Amino acid sequence: MPVSDKNPLIRMVDKLAEHAKVSDEARAEILQMPYVARQFEPGSYFVREGALADKCGILMSGLAVCQKTSGAGDRQIVSIKIAGDILGLQNLYLNTPDHNIQALTRCDIIIVASKVLKTASEAYPAVSHAITLMMLKEASMLRELLLNIGRRDALARVAHFLCEFAIRIDGPDKINNRSFELPMTQEQLGDTLGLTAVHINRMLKILARDGLIARNGKTIRFIDWDRLQDIADFSTRHLHLHQ
Repeated sequence: MPVSDKNPLIRMVDKLAEHAKVSDEARAEILQMPYVARQFEPGSYFVREGALADKCGILMSGLAVCQKTSGAGDRQIVSIKIAGDILGLQNLYLNTPDHNIQALTRCDIIIVASKVLKTASEAYPAVSHAITLMMLKEASMLRELLLNIGRRDALARVAHFLCEFAIRIDGPDKINNRSFELPMTQEQLGDTLGLTAVHINRMLKILARDGLIARNGKTIRFIDWDRLQDIADFSTRHLHLHQ
């Protein structure tokens, strides 16, 4: 593919450059990678557990989830991927995926062969360093999710999720009176937080009743950010925003 600012792989370069100083040579190498642009409808799979670990990609738009399913068919969402995230990083190093990556909304994904990105990471230490940092951040967010599900009550879980999601998609500044769209059903939120859809609905109503948030369909507006953080036991430490 030609190297230009219109090359969608520039998003991958930008993501790597958030975590390490990417040289001009490494930048050119990545922008020359063969890629495929695909659109995934909600519910379709980018990676399936147990399949061949041969691809990774950059999420250009939409939301995707990493999830596992029990033998009884119950789903646990273990992470949510937003636009700009690189998907399937573990496929660079592990032979078989141990989880599914599924489109939550309609997603546009630029797909590259995992072995090609791995070659670039081996050739350019800064690329390897950036990938390592991204994987460590993923692990940090997973640890926080485990704490959220295992030790916080239902109201704190929902409040924590709202805080984290808003900061991830739009940054930590000017939170009060900020509105954002949460394109997830209550069932999907329940699969993330270990709660039923009915319980999720009840917690959202309590947060609205107590003057912490306002809801209008899928739009959430923060009214009292400080109190919401207190209820959620929330800090941004696990997001490593300045790393």
